[in-house]
Amino acid sequence: MKVYFPYEIVRDEQKKLISDIAQAINENKVLFAHAPTGLGKTVSALAPAIAYALEQKKKIFFITPKISQHEIVLETINLMNEKFGLAIKAVDLVGRRSMCIDPMLSTIGYSSGFYEACLKKKKSKQCQFFTNTKGYTIKQKNLARKRKAPLLKEFNKSHEEIKEMCYVHELCPYEITLELTRGADVIIGDYFHLFNDEIREGIIAQAGFGLGDVIAIIDEAHNLGTRLVDMLSCSIDIRELEKSEKEAKNTGSFDAEFAIKDITKEIERLGGVLSLQRSSAVIPVEELDMLKKIGRDASEKISLAATKFIKKYDAQGAFLLKVEYFINRLIREKEHTLHVVERKNSLGVSINPLDAAEISENILHKLSSAVLMSGTLLPLQMHADILGARKPMLKEYLSPFPKENRLNLFVDKTTTKYSDRSNEQYKEIASEINAVVSKVPGNTIVFFPSFELLEKISPYLTTGRKMLKQEREMKNDDKHKLIHDFKLLGSSFGGVLLAVSGGSIAEGVDFPGEHLSCAIIVGIPFAKVSIYTDAMIRFFEQKFGSGKGFEYAYTAPAISKAVQAAGRVIRTETDKGVCVFLDKRFSEEKYRKFFPKDFVATKTMNSGKNVGEFF
Repeated sequence: MKVYFPYEIVRDEQKKLISDIAQAINENKVLFAHAPTGLGKTVSALAPAIAYALEQKKKIFFITPKISQHEIVLETINLMNEKFGLAIKAVDLVGRRSMCIDPMLSTIGYSSGFYEACLKKKKSKQCQFFTNTKGYTIKQKNLARKRKAPLLKEFNKSHEEIKEMCYVHELCPYEITLELTRGADVIIGDYFHLFNDEIREGIIAQAGFGLGDVIAIIDEAHNLGTRLVDMLSCSIDIRELEKSEKEAKNTGSFDAEFAIKDITKEIERLGGVLSLQRSSAVIPVEELDMLKKIGRDASEKISLAATKFIKKYDAQGAFLLKVEYFINRLIREKEHTLHVVERKNSLGVSINPLDAAEISENILHKLSSAVLMSGTLLPLQMHADILGARKPMLKEYLSPFPKENRLNLFVDKTTTKYSDRSNEQYKEIASEINAVVSKVPGNTIVFFPSFELLEKISPYLTTGRKMLKQEREMKNDDKHKLIHDFKLLGSSFGGVLLAVSGGSIAEGVDFPGEHLSCAIIVGIPFAKVSIYTDAMIRFFEQKFGSGKGFEYAYTAPAISKAVQAAGRVIRTETDKGVCVFLDKRFSEEKYRKFFPKDFVATKTMNSGKNVGEFF
């Protein structure tokens, strides 16, 4: 099989990855690949996939949640075109809301019902950008064809470039990118473009192909199971219902108003099991029959009321849309779903799917082939089980980076175990952090298992370095400034950034070169015990057998977060750094299988000394 690899040098481990991907594609299989940072996952997947797709007339869906990765895929495809004289056509597809240029509609948040508002605006022929792109009358359609014709040749452009072009021509960027998919060889998108039935069908139906024509390359696949269940999760509370009730009343939609009153009464009835000591509870499935019946009877009335409200007040969103969305999710939910009644700021009900395989299994089975890859995809069998993959290929690859450039330490004398927490323990943890930082000639990030522990331990830190801190619910601009300021410290004496494992800094940010010399992982970032975690443990135990529930729902995600955080240190072949795992539990044998097979750590009682000797 031909492979379009555009670089001169192929590493040995990369050859294995490319060969396995080519085999999976040729044999119509699903491959789960644990491929560490630096192995060149993107080009290794595209090189054989594009060769096969061009020969067999298949489409490639390259799925990644990172916008920066979209750009890398486009760059790789342009490089292949240039080197091999190909004409591969790619489309950069992002969410409808991110592509929207309507001055009012684009400001609506997802929770306020952007997608429902967009749909209603199109149906009522009020969106000029959609009219210009698609048209309703024969005259409008003819004008739209002429207007958009030049843009339907604009392949291999970023979504931002397409958005700017559409702004100039007053066209809907999302509809233009959808039309571009018809002629594209590669569609770059997010998880929901493939796994949300409605969105996927909107792409492939109009483009004239089916799932059997698709080779799926799924990056950051360790997040896929969580993202799929999150995609179908939703909630509604009394405060939102009261606001939607007023909206219905203001438009004279009395049927909808009374229906919402009934929904409110039913949620209040379900909340009767709560007390001052009990703020949340699982709702037995049979207890939801009445809420579902009211929802089914009211769905159309509430939808009509939302349309009337938006038209009457020229509003771009409505709480009625949120109610409509919740009802649709409730009456179409998956078989294995957890329902919770909870009192936070207001009494509410949430819908929480438990089984990602109910979404992914049939899709993975129908695809021509699939490659699911990540630098933290261990244990491989667990991810295959959770996603319902049938007879998958499971492969783990070694890191291409020099082992001598990285020191991993397991510190065997502190813990954040709940039963052992105390001020003395926090002081000892802080003392160990102080000792390590004093020996690091550059930047250090300290990752805590939670904001709560960050706040309890940080007062005891005396590093003598400038200290920056990740805050709860930081705005994107504030987070970017924090990271920028921290990176600048690396070129001088070095600073310390206090962050949280599993947060955006621990997973979504690169710190190459002098930007980061050391990561300290304080404690194992286990999820807080909650109704949802408990339900996941019980569900996995029932589905996969004894011991798997705790392992799949609790232990594996925690170790994965720790490994992800530690992975911030070494991002290139020339990086040199230290990863300190500051909890005596990390060295326990039962956690070994969650680390890569080439991972080597030194047990120590004097981490500061080890770090000083390394640097």
